[in-house]
Order: sequence, then structure tokens, then C-alpha cells
Amino acid sequence: MGQYIPVESAAHRWDARSKITAVVGLSISIIAASHWLQAAAAGLVILILLVLSCISWRYYLSNLHLLLILAAITSLLQLLVVPGRVIYTLAGVTLTWEGLLAGSWLLFRITGVLLLAAWLTFTTKPGELTAGLERLLAPLQFIRFPVQELVMIMTLSLRFLPLLAEEAQQIQRAQLVRGVNWSKGSLKQKGRYVVAFIVPLLRLSLQRAEDLAEAMENRGYQAGITRTRLYAQPLSRSDWVLIAVTGIVLMAQLL
Repeated sequence: MGQYIPVESAAHRWDARSKITAVVGLSISIIAASHWLQAAAAGLVILILLVLSCISWRYYLSNLHLLLILAAITSLLQLLVVPGRVIYTLAGVTLTWEGLLAGSWLLFRITGVLLLAAWLTFTTKPGELTAGLERLLAPLQFIRFPVQELVMIMTLSLRFLPLLAEEAQQIQRAQLVRGVNWSKGSLKQKGRYVVAFIVPLLRLSLQRAEDLAEAMENRGYQAGITRTRLYAQPLSRSDWVLIAVTGIVLMAQLL
């Protein structure tokens, strides 16, 4: 996540504010759902958003496979620890129907939130995303909340994620060229491989952070200054439709 994928689609043309609102609203809906109909409604909207992005499903799964595996393991633990009606017992480990239901709910919720987060970053440029977030949080400035500083932190984070991933791949390729085999060797040797991987990655990250700080300082960046926008960003009819659908799904949680 964190990498924009340039594709011509309806989702890419939507305003960042409407997409952020949809992601937050649908995430709340899918987490707060207490009935399968409520979860199905939120899941259907998420599925439609993924289809409208015109991005291959393989790309979503390839970028989220590690997080999805972690979510599956977490859900499996629910199957083992939640008491209830016994399905099967093996070597003292009891599987229950209630655990299966709780694990399925947890996996569904985590997967939905992860897909929404990936959809938002895949279909929205980092600059548009942070600008939209800044406009949504603008009312908080009246209570002296540091909105610009928060948005700047998020902007830098979104910029750094693809760079860190690229540098990690380069370090991994360099280790493979030098004969490093992560699948073999003792635990101590694998620990050395990890250290040899993390140390240069941290060094490169700190170097990039220092270069960025110097560039911002040389350009006279100052926090807390009121800034104007070059282009107006009115919400289109499709943006309002997206917000309305999100509101309907949220209201369904109260029924």
C-alpha cells in the first residue's frame, strides 16, 4: 500500500474527500456490523468500489498477501480459544462452532478494512490524498489542532513507503547475488542475515530523511502558515452519490 496506480477509471476520477469519507464510513460499518445482512451490504459496496477501480485483483492480493495471512492466523486463534459447541477435538485441542463464527467475522472485517485502505492509496495520488485530508480536517484548526503538521507527516509517510519497499528489494537482491540463502542455515546465521538486511535499510532511510529535511529548510518551509490552492476542487455528482451510499450503509447499522 501507499503506491498510486495510474489507471483510467471512475474511482480515480473521484475527489479524495469523497473517497476518504467512504473508506472511513465503510470501515466503521464493517467493524460495527452485528448482523450478516449489515456486513453483506458493506461488503457489496466494497466489492463495487474494487471493480470500479479497474485494478487487477491479483495486484490487491499480491500487495496484501502478508497482511491477509496474518489476519487468517489471528482468525484461526479465535477458532481455538472461543468456547462453545464442539466441532472436533484433536490432541486436547477443541474446535467450536462459536470459534469458527468469531474467526470468520474477524477475518471478514480485517480483510474489508485492508482492501479499503489499499483501494484508497491505489486510486488516489499522494498529493490529492493529503490535500483532501487537510480540507476535511480544516475545522479542527479553530481549536488549534495542528492539521497542517499532521498532513505533512502523512504526506512524508506515503512518499516514503514505496521508497522503502524499493530499497528493501534492492538490498535483498544484493544479498542474493552474494550467495545469501534465507531458507538454509542455522538460527544464528539467519539472525546475521536479518541484521545485514535491517542495518543498511535504516541507514538509507535516515539518509533520505536528512536530505528531505535539508531540502525543506532550504526552501523556507514553515508550519502554521495559511496556504492557498491553485485549483478549486468542487465535489461532482458522482462524489455526492458515493458519500450518500456510504451514509446509507452507516444508517443501516442503526436498524
